[in-house]
Amino acid sequence: MADSRPLGTDGEPLGANYLYISHLDEDLRYWQLPCWPDVITDSMQSTFTETNPLGRTAPVVTYSNSGPRTVNIELALHRDIMDEVNIGYSNSKQGEGEDYVDNLIKALQACVLPKYNVNNKSIEPPLVALRLGNEVFIKGVLSQAIGLGYEKPILSNDKYACVHCSLTITEIDPYDSTTVYTNGGFRGVVQTFKGNRADGHTKMGFDAD
Repeated sequence: MADSRPLGTDGEPLGANYLYISHLDEDLRYWQLPCWPDVITDSMQSTFTETNPLGRTAPVVTYSNSGPRTVNIELALHRDIMDEVNIGYSNSKQGEGEDYVDNLIKALQACVLPKYNVNNKSIEPPLVALRLGNEVFIKGVLSQAIGLGYEKPILSNDKYACVHCSLTITEIDPYDSTTVYTNGGFRGVVQTFKGNRADGHTKMGFDAD
């Protein structure tokens, strides 16, 4: 059976669970997530406007719009299993006293902030893509706060053994009912990721080759 996972810049399949952060430097965009959230909340709504005419027992309902889709997850980042997981996938640069969890936390916190391009006098907005196995894929923006929680025990390096991270991603690409019925929560998945255009503007979305 062919491997359906997206490809990295080296042509090799990416991990089943990953976070891609478009506006970070090229060697810091891809982060493998070696854990599965206990619960994934994947929601989308339709908005209707109600008008109550005199003498009518039910309102007149007018369709307004749908969406956006949002995906909310909480990750449990256990330091004892995360140190070596990034080898061969991401160029995570660990400073003195840091581990992979520390770097991933910094990357997650960077998801809510823009990057300033001094040369082009432009702002690159924070765009992300999240994949969880063959169940959920979403491209969009972090629409709520990044929440961090630290859980004992305390390790020999004076760090908490587990860090809980919650995040909510809001979809930015529009889809119709046929596309959603065909692809469901895995819509929009791409085979490769591209960076910024030559003119310095960020592509709103992650184009597929």
